[in-house]
Amino acid sequence: MDVTLNPLARQISTLHTARFAEPEEKKSEVVIPSSSDQVTISQEGTETASSRVETLADKVAAKLGTMTKSDFMEQLKQWQSENQTPLEVNPYYAVDPDGAIATKTYFESYLGQLQETERTIKDYYSDAYNEAVSAPINSLGFISGKYLCDWSDYYDPSIPAKERQWTHHQLWAMLTDSHVALNDPYALAASGGTKTVDQMDEIARQAVKDKLDSLLKEREAHAVD
Repeated sequence: MDVTLNPLARQISTLHTARFAEPEEKKSEVVIPSSSDQVTISQEGTETASSRVETLADKVAAKLGTMTKSDFMEQLKQWQSENQTPLEVNPYYAVDPDGAIATKTYFESYLGQLQETERTIKDYYSDAYNEAVSAPINSLGFISGKYLCDWSDYYDPSIPAKERQWTHHQLWAMLTDSHVALNDPYALAASGGTKTVDQMDEIARQAVKDKLDSLLKEREAHAVD
């Protein structure tokens, strides 16, 4: 899956290609804001947790194309350090002593949100995609003619200009297996609109809290039994 990120708007956008940025390409950082006191991760678990979520970090960082892999791993360490408390006051230490479950859950939730957004967008454009694939001319030529070229026999003037541009961009990405933009206001309108980085972070943090709370309840239930 390919996505892009607009660092100025702090939301997913069409402006950058989705791949690891080379160090000289880095334009900005996406900083995960600190949580209040919902999640805690022990100091001793930092290296272990980082190792266990290496694959997830690769996947998420590959989708935030303005970041290098090292930038993303620095974010991981920052997120962990922000949520460290002494072990004796860590409410989740009994079920997640090294913080690995919390970290893995966070990035699984974050990645899952990106994947769900991509599926929503592709579903929205599925009919237009199928039309392009079955067009009597080259698919890319067809979408350019229909959505961009007012002199083309295939041009559709009934579609508003901005919507035509978005449709062309997304269909081009789908037809070439390249970078789908995840801040599409048309494709995402019915599902609540685009999510900012902060919104995705908040959802992921809540997923961590829910997971650890569930584990605590299970542990307490087993202790009673």
